[in-house]
Amino acid sequence: MIAILFIRKAFSQTYLNPTGILCGVWILIVALMSFLAPSFFFSYDVAFNILFFVIFFFLGEFIVALSNKKDNRRYSYIEFNDGNKRRLKKYVTYFSFFSLLGSLFYLKAFVDHFGSFQAFFTAGALIREDLFGGGIIIPSYALIPALFSYTAINLAMVHYVRYGFSWVQAVPFLSVIIMSVSQASRAGMVIVIFQIISAIIFRLLMKNDKKLELKLLKIFLLIVPILFTVFTLIDSFRSQNFSMSDDKMSKTNETFYIYTFGGVSGFSTYLETIYSSDNLLTGGRYTFSSLYDLLGIAKAEAGVYDEYLKISPNNTANIYSIFRPLMEDFGFYGMVSWAFILGMISNFNFRKALNGSLISISISISIYIYLMFSFIAPLTQFNSFILSCVLSPVVLYISKYQFKYS
Repeated sequence: MIAILFIRKAFSQTYLNPTGILCGVWILIVALMSFLAPSFFFSYDVAFNILFFVIFFFLGEFIVALSNKKDNRRYSYIEFNDGNKRRLKKYVTYFSFFSLLGSLFYLKAFVDHFGSFQAFFTAGALIREDLFGGGIIIPSYALIPALFSYTAINLAMVHYVRYGFSWVQAVPFLSVIIMSVSQASRAGMVIVIFQIISAIIFRLLMKNDKKLELKLLKIFLLIVPILFTVFTLIDSFRSQNFSMSDDKMSKTNETFYIYTFGGVSGFSTYLETIYSSDNLLTGGRYTFSSLYDLLGIAKAEAGVYDEYLKISPNNTANIYSIFRPLMEDFGFYGMVSWAFILGMISNFNFRKALNGSLISISISISIYIYLMFSFIAPLTQFNSFILSCVLSPVVLYISKYQFKYS
């Protein structure tokens, strides 16, 4: 993967191209896992699947790059007039406050279930048990606006990349934080952090910042303690143990390692104990689990799978990175085909994003988040993410036009 990273850099101006992000994520995860969690399972079969996914993703990028002969060497803005800017900010505001309203109703459903704010904040692990056990009913007037939270964030980040910071950009993040606290969930918080990182990358790329990689390294060094703090707070909320004792911090460390490296180890155990090339393919049942649930095709489980496998001699988990869902849904050849297609889409939009296309910035940010989250699970398991991938480009296209009513 390191070789692919350098080869891709040869026809690009930065390591932070799509293949670079994918390689960087998996090099980092495997390296940290071998250093911080050497007891976690990791097999040659896992390395084989990761490597082939990266290779085919790179080939998809390379094909598109060849068709255009070479990458653009100059990063420049395409000017966007003030009218378009105002309309984009208006849409960001509408979606942001719509999703915020939904998140407040979302929180209210949990509070009503437990009877009071105090009972909710002391419920701990019961929150997720009741939620996934069907005990907590989220009304449609909360669910529908909440679905637009990632669309609002995507639009806000596009606005940030092109025009800089505005206070309204913080509103949709507040929506996701409220919903994450409501569910005692880590995933939403992690995705928020990855969204911010992706937007910063494109902001710096489009400014042609000479110290881009150095600034991103500083951001990464800041992000790690923030991620650990998020895990500590959520873990404390779930267990209702807010002490800072050695035993508590040791347990938090273990939880952090399980969440960070469990997807790789879970996939390793799956390949060794469950996977067979003769298994019937499930055609998207796990990669798009929430969508299938919404359509009534198959019920979604907490964390995509309700099956816990050993990831180390002393730990089990139900996360399997993006690879188990892709393998079960589409098989090995389907998985690498998806990587190839995703690579093509990534390069096409990456090139256009660096030249100022707001629609391509939107799509590229979504792809970067998907790649960054790939060591945990496929982001396509969230309907709100799928909706943002479709709706955000449509809204950005509409924002180019001014409609007059008579």
